[in-house]
Amino acid sequence: MSVNSTPIQPVPVGLEVLGNSEYSQTYRVGGHDHTLGNPIRHLLVSSQSNDVDFAGYSVPHPSERVVQIRVQMKNDKGRKADEAIVDACDTLKELCQHIKAKVEQAHDNVVKVE
Repeated sequence: MSVNSTPIQPVPVGLEVLGNSEYSQTYRVGGHDHTLGNPIRHLLVSSQSNDVDFAGYSVPHPSERVVQIRVQMKNDKGRKADEAIVDACDTLKELCQHIKAKVEQAHDNVVKVE
């Protein structure tokens, strides 16, 4: 068997939540990589509520399409980690919809020269 004929392992799909505190969690998301991890991390640390103590992400291995996103809240009295990551995902979705609308608008305004 050559090196190039090694079977590729199936990608874990879905979401796995790791951690034993509602205020400090790691989320493993299958089928994604830096493209999702970095903007979510950025939105978490730049959150206007200022209650995220730490947010980071990692891609454990480049051949495995899994991103791990870590969220740690400043105190265990306010917003929970689940709420923070859902808010970040909602914001990212809104940003993507806005960009898509702007691109479609610009595309519609392009004058075709024949």
